[in-house]
Amino acid sequence: MEEIAESIFKGIGRAISYVVVQIIFEFLFYYIGWPFMKIITLGKYPKGKKSYGWHIESREGALTSLVGLIMVVGVTIFVVTTYNAT
Repeated sequence: MEEIAESIFKGIGRAISYVVVQIIFEFLFYYIGWPFMKIITLGKYPKGKKSYGWHIESREGALTSLVGLIMVVGVTIFVVTTYNAT
């Protein structure tokens, strides 16, 4: 009985973590990376194709999300190093 409950909670936990990661990576980082990709590629990418409402299904969507992640990490490192130096 304990094994059944444990497997159910593991499944629920995996589903919640999957949804949270998808929302953060596919939505938040995509829209942070979008303007940077437009500037870097002079408006060529990303083209904005949606697949079931998500942009990440294509390689350019994943790259745009990766650029957004890099920007968030870069800004975080900049802010931490700037304000810890004082």
